[in-house]
Amino acid sequence: MASPRLAVLAAAVIVSGVLGGSPQLAAAPSPSPSSAPSPSSSPTASPTPSDSPTPASALSQLTAKVQKALRGNTASHVHYKISVAGLGDISAHPNRASAPASNEKLFTSIALVDKLGPAYRYATQVWGTVQPVNGVLNGDLVLVGSGDPTLTRQDLGSLAKELHTTGLRRVTGHLVIDDTRYAHGTRAPGWHHDFLPGESGAVDAFSVNNDNWRSDSAFLANPTNANASLWREALRRHSIHVAGSMLVAARPISSILLAEHMSRPLSKIVKVTLRESINYYAEMMLREVGYQYSSHGSRKSGIAAIRSYADGLGLPVGKVKDGSGLSYANRETPGTYIAWLSKLPSQPQTYGTVYDGLAVSCKADGTLHYRMCGPRLKHKVHAKTGTLTHITSLSGYTETSGKRFVVFSFLFSGVRSITTANNHIDAALAAVVRSHA
Repeated sequence: MASPRLAVLAAAVIVSGVLGGSPQLAAAPSPSPSSAPSPSSSPTASPTPSDSPTPASALSQLTAKVQKALRGNTASHVHYKISVAGLGDISAHPNRASAPASNEKLFTSIALVDKLGPAYRYATQVWGTVQPVNGVLNGDLVLVGSGDPTLTRQDLGSLAKELHTTGLRRVTGHLVIDDTRYAHGTRAPGWHHDFLPGESGAVDAFSVNNDNWRSDSAFLANPTNANASLWREALRRHSIHVAGSMLVAARPISSILLAEHMSRPLSKIVKVTLRESINYYAEMMLREVGYQYSSHGSRKSGIAAIRSYADGLGLPVGKVKDGSGLSYANRETPGTYIAWLSKLPSQPQTYGTVYDGLAVSCKADGTLHYRMCGPRLKHKVHAKTGTLTHITSLSGYTETSGKRFVVFSFLFSGVRSITTANNHIDAALAAVVRSHA
């Protein structure tokens, strides 16, 4: 079960002025997103007024506990900020920038969900340049790549089966692939050479099986031809013969829609991307938000879209080099993540999708599976993890035992032991969660 009341508290956060201090609770919380946790039926009893510390005293005590928990974390650069509603901030170098690793996926996911909505589905479509007659298409068969990062060989088989069901048996023209939605080119500044395809497949608007089913340089530079061979084979298996060769070209405007495959809703894709930290999905999503922004998906247009989103809400953003966080050249601060995550509850649809997608402490389906499994921490922390060599990060939400909404971001670099650093971050969050202030 998810953390009690967390989204209810989040919806009550006053996000104006978030860059200058911690969020405060409004008098009457707004309804929480449907995907977020429901209120607790048995809230923890509050201390009597005579026993209650002042907010300043409570913050001082909690700060001391957090600092103690972080001692010996093995990181050379310890940057963090914890904003506790009604108390204030606990921080160390919150405005110093460092590589955030996979916390970068938060920006990509937030910007895309805001642009398209959680119900959006990628549509991979097959068109004919003329209407088939008696099972024969006397023209070209055109597949239009939609940028669906989840498209598989099985999905191509389903498309071919759908065409077969309509009666199509022969195409006299070419097998055309329209992959013009995205630019080719996957690598980003700051990527290690082996990140492609080891950490991410090749980006292409017509992507199949994560575009990592081959590792030769020709495929990684342009996977379209190889993926087209999978499409031709799917057609052949369903008794549809294409006489012409394969061409890469834009779909003619006058063509006729013959079949389409719809992806899962974007909310489900975002959930997998965040919880399992799938780099390839995030890189494809960066191109899609770029396409929505400028009618052509590229790394450059995707980054421009994220900056436009941030500018529209008055949010900061650092050096963005990719969509996944694989780049060691990305630079962000804990203060930036606090600003974005604190603003998010004011956008319930996007917040509900992203919150539901975050990994949950000690929950099996995410990157926090084996972390924070104590009886008072289990399922209480919702966050995005990040890991690169000598780098670990964690940004997200939780609440104190006193029911105060908490937004946090830890960006550690120069880390000698990732495991040790994570253990200390988890201990610091344990101190926050156990606080009755």
